[in-house]
Amino acid sequence: MKKFIIPILGFLFCSQQIVAQNEFDALRYSNLEFYGDARFNAMGGSFGALGANMSSLSVNPAGIGVYKSSDMSFTPAFHYNYTDTKLDGNSLTDGKLNFHFSNIGVVGNLPGSGNWESVSFGIGYNRTSNFNASISAKGKTDWSMLNNYTNELNAGEGTIGDDIPNLYPFTSNLAYQNYLVNPTITDTLKYDHVFQNSVNLTQNTNYETRGGSGEVFFTFGGNYNDKLFIGATMGIPTVRYIYDRNYSETADVNDTLTDFKSFVIHDYVKTSGAGVNFKLGMIYKLTDWVRIGMAFHTPTIYGLTDSYQTTMKSELKNGTTYDYSSPFGNYSYLLTTPYRFISSVAFVAGEHGVINADYELVDYAMARLKHDNSDVEFYDFSSENQSIRNNFQITQNIRVGTEWRLDPFRLRAGYRFQGDPIKNSFNANQQSNTYSFGFGIKQDDYYFDMAYALKMYSSQTLLVTENNDFASTDLKDHYITFTLGFRF
Repeated sequence: MKKFIIPILGFLFCSQQIVAQNEFDALRYSNLEFYGDARFNAMGGSFGALGANMSSLSVNPAGIGVYKSSDMSFTPAFHYNYTDTKLDGNSLTDGKLNFHFSNIGVVGNLPGSGNWESVSFGIGYNRTSNFNASISAKGKTDWSMLNNYTNELNAGEGTIGDDIPNLYPFTSNLAYQNYLVNPTITDTLKYDHVFQNSVNLTQNTNYETRGGSGEVFFTFGGNYNDKLFIGATMGIPTVRYIYDRNYSETADVNDTLTDFKSFVIHDYVKTSGAGVNFKLGMIYKLTDWVRIGMAFHTPTIYGLTDSYQTTMKSELKNGTTYDYSSPFGNYSYLLTTPYRFISSVAFVAGEHGVINADYELVDYAMARLKHDNSDVEFYDFSSENQSIRNNFQITQNIRVGTEWRLDPFRLRAGYRFQGDPIKNSFNANQQSNTYSFGFGIKQDDYYFDMAYALKMYSSQTLLVTENNDFASTDLKDHYITFTLGFRF
């Protein structure tokens, strides 16, 4: 399996130079937050014991049994990610705006027979993660990333120049073709680089991540005696993730020890694929004002493909420039995400309002990477899977939401807490807090809802792994959704 640069820890935890598919890729696609229609988002995604909501079918499929009529809805969404990165006393802010559809679907409700009040089926799409962000960092260093390439070439007895393109097409060969790494005068099998004796180099890192994950759902369920609601979902989750980074080093204007002014590395990685999972759920009405819910999600089995390329450019002080690109790389592999267990309780205050709380357990140490049997280049992922077992843990997530009715208006608020799946062995924390609110108008045959959510979390952005050179980043996600729905 080829080696290349994926400088991202988890989703936006930190960036670093690492080997292809790794434990943090597994974490990125396992870490779901469940978005959807505006009512769902305004209440913090807390619907496990309430149901009768299109987006709740991705959390507790028993919610389909609560429907008393057919429903159709769609939800456009705006996601803005704001970042503030601090490094060596410098503070740089950045942001990225994205538009997508957070939910679209239809539920059909049919009368039942006997004690079965009704049966319902649904098909649609719910957003489950957003990967859109932009981060910039700037600092000073006396340790160039070019050291990575000379260390690679100087290992053992050294490297013959003609062998470099075949041995290191994604790493050292780029620097070699840009004349940034060259044989030493005394030994042509050993190498040094153009910033070997330079200090006070200016580092700039700018990277964007784009895309998201979502789930096409097929749900079936029913209402038994208006007390027990059950449902099952087959989900087809999809992933689209793009990582686009520029890293540069620029010599100090007073540096007379090098003829080179700067170099830039551009990394591009695209991951895409789909999977399958199953979900079972139930909601039970203890009394007219208390409901409990339970749901179990099987692991998702993904088939994913990474496509990647790295380009390097260099510039001398006299204006001469060079550039060279690696070949395009592709690698297909399988990912199995952890199971999920969700328990819920809801309090229904008649026609006045509701309060719901969800408690979710996810054991991220259960995620596994595996080679694609169709790929002729076998890789067993044993070290990555051992890292998953050693460094990830069970996470407890909490979602709380409420809605109050002032006919025809609805007022809503919610909170969600995502626990940290990473053990203390990593200097990173994916814990996040999301606050949300919204309102809606509901009539007999249509409804319109709006929601705003603010997610706050932190990350560490590594510039050069080997030098433990990182920046501190604070992130805020602003999420606005609008839903138009029809009941019939």
